[in-house]
Amino acid sequence: MGLTGSASPARASSVFAAGGLGEPSLEENARLRALGGAGAAEHGPSGFSMVNPASIAEARYLSVEATMLSTRRSISTDGFGSESANESSFPSVRLVVRLPGGTVLGGSYLAGTDGQFQVDRAETTGAASFLRIEGTGGINFARVTLARRVTGAIRAGVDFDVVSGSYREEWRRDFSGPTLAQARDTLEADWDRLGRWRLGLQYARERFALGAAYETARRLPLTYRQRTTGSEVKTTGRTLEIPDGYAAGFSVSLGGRGRVVGQYRRQNWNDESLKSDLVDFRALERYSIGFERSATAVGGRLDKLPLRLGATFLKWPDLLPRAGAADVSAGVAPVDEWAVSIGSGLLTPDGGGSFDFSLEGGRRGNQDELGARETFFRLGLSLRISDETWK
Repeated sequence: MGLTGSASPARASSVFAAGGLGEPSLEENARLRALGGAGAAEHGPSGFSMVNPASIAEARYLSVEATMLSTRRSISTDGFGSESANESSFPSVRLVVRLPGGTVLGGSYLAGTDGQFQVDRAETTGAASFLRIEGTGGINFARVTLARRVTGAIRAGVDFDVVSGSYREEWRRDFSGPTLAQARDTLEADWDRLGRWRLGLQYARERFALGAAYETARRLPLTYRQRTTGSEVKTTGRTLEIPDGYAAGFSVSLGGRGRVVGQYRRQNWNDESLKSDLVDFRALERYSIGFERSATAVGGRLDKLPLRLGATFLKWPDLLPRAGAADVSAGVAPVDEWAVSIGSGLLTPDGGGSFDFSLEGGRRGNQDELGARETFFRLGLSLRISDETWK
């Protein structure tokens, strides 16, 4: 399938989700999304990040946090004009509990990739027909975290991820002739639910903090099932490798109420991660930077609210067929993405609960190379509730 070179735009999720792993998800809450996703050095009683397990080491309460993301996309294509789509998702949910002895336990669900798409195209080979391809699924993680403060300045944490999820494509062909019945094919890809480790460290002083995390690789046995009317074909013996990777970041106080944060994140996808004629791979890289002005108890209304600004540049791991090509043999093109963000939020009086929001806008894809370009706007909402009696 040649994406937008031979089909109308995908709907719901990203147009570039067709054929590859799907849209990479930024699993952070709205507070960190507004800072460009730079969370490796986040610390404190409520400064939690998904990228670094050490960030929850100073949690004081039992707390639950969930994030909702609402996205509007505008897609421009060669030959099929433009269209818009809307979607909502929940990129992460987290529970954090401080245990006796100073250890903090966390449990979370994270969306790794979003493989949802829909492609429509007219078929003229053989009997004239209309083809609709609908894809669902993605890579998700169920995570358990342990963290604690080792010394006054050092925090350490460990995650254990169980890699879950699957991919499913349904091909439905409607023929123009009244005597021909609808044809329906289904392709499913599933893998064994196996785990991997993630390790995190932080070094924090009064004016600055450094953080880093490393995640191990995991090879997952794949099972493909192709179903048509009256038959099913099962294929095994192939694998999907979730790669190793790392993240490193900083937080520096500017004095007064301001601070600057930054982060670099890398996941080492390559051409051995998954063998396919429809996609090749490179390393995923995300560059993030942000500025936060903290709230104050005095002053005007705006002074009592935090202000967060951020920017991020993302290199998708998927290398997709060039516009008009049926597979990667004719050459591939990368998907690069940039976004800017702004946000704010409210804290409960005890500091344990919060409501945060972020607004993001950006663009991905090169229309000359891929036949499509996508502009997106996101609204992120995060709610954290806590029990301050849990000590």
